[in-house]
Amino acid sequence: MNKLLTLLAAAIFLSACSKQDGKVIAKIGSEKITETYLQEKFAEISPAAQEYLASKPGRKQFLDVLIHERLMLMAARKSRVASGDDYKARVREKEEEIKRTMADYRDFMLTRMWIEDMRGNELKVSDQEVAEYYQKYPYKVSLAHILMPSYEEAEKVVRKLKAGADFDRTAKEYSLDKETVRLPPVMYGEFMPELEDMAFKMKQGETQGIVKTPMGFHILKKLGQARVDQREAMERVRKILEKKKFDAYLAKFQEKNKVEVLDADYK
Repeated sequence: MNKLLTLLAAAIFLSACSKQDGKVIAKIGSEKITETYLQEKFAEISPAAQEYLASKPGRKQFLDVLIHERLMLMAARKSRVASGDDYKARVREKEEEIKRTMADYRDFMLTRMWIEDMRGNELKVSDQEVAEYYQKYPYKVSLAHILMPSYEEAEKVVRKLKAGADFDRTAKEYSLDKETVRLPPVMYGEFMPELEDMAFKMKQGETQGIVKTPMGFHILKKLGQARVDQREAMERVRKILEKKKFDAYLAKFQEKNKVEVLDADYK
């Protein structure tokens, strides 16, 4: 009931304000406080305080606070700080930050909307494509892996495993990826392409490697394999096929836009 009263009071206050949107409520020198400004500030107040602020005493107190804030701002604008280099430098810094944020937002929104558009066109996956893929790849595999920075270091780890060392303990001691030794179960198409065929052909309990990927040198252990329920698989398969189409589209686009890494440290 209290929440309802608060909402009703707020609605009455805002409704009254909206009828006189540009009405000047108070003047401080040449400065004005309008109904529009009051509405904006009122919207920032917590719902718990809005019921009181919608009353006449509350409105008066609220306006007093806004007048006090405006007086402070007017005084600050006339102060030596306003013309100081430090203040101007901070404002310029913030303006540059806002420009970068806006540029990032434009890029993000354009990319997001482009992908959504592609999903309805170039990346669209039919039910038949999903069914055919599931028929061909109905399984998911559970894996553990050890990731090493070089082939030579990976060889040393393989020798330890062949000598009887425990895979999980060895991974925790030597792997670059100590936090994710056991990987989430994957369907074909959800794993790194360089490792996928090997992972699905391995027998349960088998360890294989060494395979190079952009991340490093991998040693895999197959923990299990199970058929994915068809209902569960449908959405996963749709995403796999969508990604395959997207990767193919981007690869074709890249053929026309040469990528060249110039810094030797990043090759």
